[in-house]
Amino acid sequence: MARTPTISLLLRNAVYLSLITLLVPWILWRSLRTGRYRNGLRAKLRGCEKLSTKPDSAKRIWLHGVSVGEIQLLAPLMGELRSSLGEVEFVVSTTTDTGMDLAQKLYGSLNDTQLIYFPLDLSWAVRRTIENVQADMLILGELEVWPNLLDIAVELKLPVVVVNGRLSPRSFKGYQRFAWLTRPMFAKLRLVVAQTHEYAERFVQCGVASDCVIVSGSFKFDNVSFDANCKQVNDLKNLVGLNEQHTVWVLGSSQDPEESTCCTALIEAKKQFPNLKLIIVPRHRERFDEVDQTIQSFPLRSLRRLSLKSPIEGSDLDGRDLDGDDWDVLLVDTIGELRWWWGLADLALVGGSFGSRNGQNMLEPAAYGANVAFGPKTLNFRAIVELLLQADAATQIESLDQIESWLMQQLTDPQSGKAQGLRAQQLVRSQQGAIARTVQQLIQILPNSQPKRLAA
Repeated sequence: MARTPTISLLLRNAVYLSLITLLVPWILWRSLRTGRYRNGLRAKLRGCEKLSTKPDSAKRIWLHGVSVGEIQLLAPLMGELRSSLGEVEFVVSTTTDTGMDLAQKLYGSLNDTQLIYFPLDLSWAVRRTIENVQADMLILGELEVWPNLLDIAVELKLPVVVVNGRLSPRSFKGYQRFAWLTRPMFAKLRLVVAQTHEYAERFVQCGVASDCVIVSGSFKFDNVSFDANCKQVNDLKNLVGLNEQHTVWVLGSSQDPEESTCCTALIEAKKQFPNLKLIIVPRHRERFDEVDQTIQSFPLRSLRRLSLKSPIEGSDLDGRDLDGDDWDVLLVDTIGELRWWWGLADLALVGGSFGSRNGQNMLEPAAYGANVAFGPKTLNFRAIVELLLQADAATQIESLDQIESWLMQQLTDPQSGKAQGLRAQQLVRSQQGAIARTVQQLIQILPNSQPKRLAA
């Protein structure tokens, strides 16, 4: 039977549709310029189609990650849930094209997992998606709360949980400014598993019941690889012809003008250290051509990752033979591989930390034991940065113009950097366990759920 929307839902729908109408010219321009927003539009506006019927005995868990970073964090959580629950199915949703590309790569071949685009917070799209997914629980990665989503989830008795919860100071202030609107929304969350006590307190102040908030630590400590000799890393090393004579500097999740600054530093450093190689992995794929043009403007021999046409997993390498001495800079113009390129790094500079983006994940290179550095803008990873700096396990560079002096110092005294990398690796190991603690909490609120019994 059709349901009559409440006044609140109707008002929100009117606001959303007005905003969408105003943004149409900008969306069309961005779509033509970057190729974004073209995929999944029907599902976002109308809701997803009906999914396959789940077995009566199985639980179906819906996990949502906004984009690439959150989608990557879902993999170990899904693995822990499988181990704990036994018969379980997953629906993985995302918002962005890059998120869906990575989801297809990571989960598209799994028999127990279906992929969808997350609906816009329009009441009909949300209701249709929830009814067609038929999940026993919706898990939101870090934070992706919307008022219509939570109203309808409560109505349809779908528990909504935030895991690896994080509320930045900026987001917290925004929610507090409109607390009269947002507190009822936060109050509908069944559980928040926060990364830190500071974040937990912010969730409570935003309206989540205090007995519905716990602290687990950060998933990012669990979702790392410590083995720089694993197949994925070795495949990439062989693909680009690197060997022990080369010193590898990886600039990951970069933004403008970090790439040009590092190319300038590379030219100077190679005068004394000719075996130094720079691998650049931009954060956004729409910048790949722009970054390539930037690299081409320098007197450096450059190479693009896609020109090698080799997958990282699933089959033997089919790229052309390459000697590491044949190139100076590699542009990685692919999505979802950065975690393995970090495994090649002797020196790791985490991008997005010198401009407006407030940093990116520095734990992946730290787990490999790389000599890790980042810029002054790391607000999104403040707790992690404090741990690393307190343990003397990373270096914070104050400005772009200090990158060259940092690079020369590390190349001149590599043993100091190796010792720092070892401390970083040990720190990451000591902070693990957040995912297992989170799953224990999820099982307690999953309807009619019992942990899988292990054979004696």
